[in-house]
Amino acid sequence: MNGGLPSELRELRELFRCSDPVPERALAGAYAAMSRRMAYQDADSLRLIGDSAESSAKVRSIGPAEPRVLTFAMPGRVLELDLAPVAEDRYQVSGLVLNRAGGTPPTGDVVLRHRSGECAGALDEHGAFRVLDVPRGPLSVVFRPLRSAPAVADWLVC
Repeated sequence: MNGGLPSELRELRELFRCSDPVPERALAGAYAAMSRRMAYQDADSLRLIGDSAESSAKVRSIGPAEPRVLTFAMPGRVLELDLAPVAEDRYQVSGLVLNRAGGTPPTGDVVLRHRSGECAGALDEHGAFRVLDVPRGPLSVVFRPLRSAPAVADWLVC
């Protein structure tokens, strides 16, 4: 234990550990996610610049749920993806990687890392991709261009 913590906080931490322990599958998933993160240690970062879940103009509608739109920036490119619910615990993800104006469409793939592993969608001739079966929960996006270093986003909950 950390001796620098006040005794009250140490006791509170111990109370939580005893009465509400972290499930083993959650710990295993967290360690697995960290090991996958280490595989991209030297990668550039994908910075989240837009998330439709943070929009203040939420309107409930009758019918299918609206997709969640995430927009990421990286040097010279933008990656936008739609998370469309297809089942209670699954998404269909589609998106587009755009180069700066005048650039040719990028090549490579987009990898979606999740608690069970990862799945990838190859970019087509326009820079678009689709991944059909992505589980809900923690998600990290990796853009792996064909001839460059990958760009990795921090984990977020979807």
